[in-house]
Amino acid sequence: MRPSLDENTRSALHFTLLGLGLVGGARLAYWWVGKLLLDGHPGAAFLLPWRAGYLLADPYTVVHAAPTLPLRLAVAVGYALLSGSLAAVIASAFRIPAWVAVGRVVGLVVLPMALASALVFPPRSATPDPTTGSWRVCERTALPGGLTLPGTARCTTVEVDTMHVHLATDAAQLMLGGRVIGEAPHTGVGLIDSTRAALAVEVLDERLATRRPR
Repeated sequence: MRPSLDENTRSALHFTLLGLGLVGGARLAYWWVGKLLLDGHPGAAFLLPWRAGYLLADPYTVVHAAPTLPLRLAVAVGYALLSGSLAAVIASAFRIPAWVAVGRVVGLVVLPMALASALVFPPRSATPDPTTGSWRVCERTALPGGLTLPGTARCTTVEVDTMHVHLATDAAQLMLGGRVIGEAPHTGVGLIDSTRAALAVEVLDERLATRRPR
């Protein structure tokens, strides 16, 4: 006789399998998009530690002072839940019958925007422009947790200056003159040494066709 599971156990198993499937699918999609963005730009792979897990259209864009990707994703989900809960409370206070549905709709609207911020729109970034030989440095208004608000990008052009790497105790910083344009935190599995940092500088210099003489 085959053992049978009660309804609650079956529901829990279905929910677990669905969750694992969604997480696996999301990770596969993230890997595929990241690979697609690097196609045709093999040198840009040396810049990955300075991109903080963002899926940026320009493979040579570097990011400064951004929280880690897992933290940003957790914050994005947290903002969506908080927004939905707040909307439901307000709807309930105004005696709207479908206050639960209001909360769900608001949460579902906020979630994709928050995820886009976590994956595509860093607080601070710098992109080399080979057509002008300059850098495009952008800053966005950031919320707690590193998520940025849409439509708040402020970009300036910085002429090429001497680029070097500063290996601090907790991070490897890409410096353009006296300005930090990229930062890769040191972790237990991803310590950035001077050789890796020098390769990153060389890739960016070649992108701007301003490779310094040795």
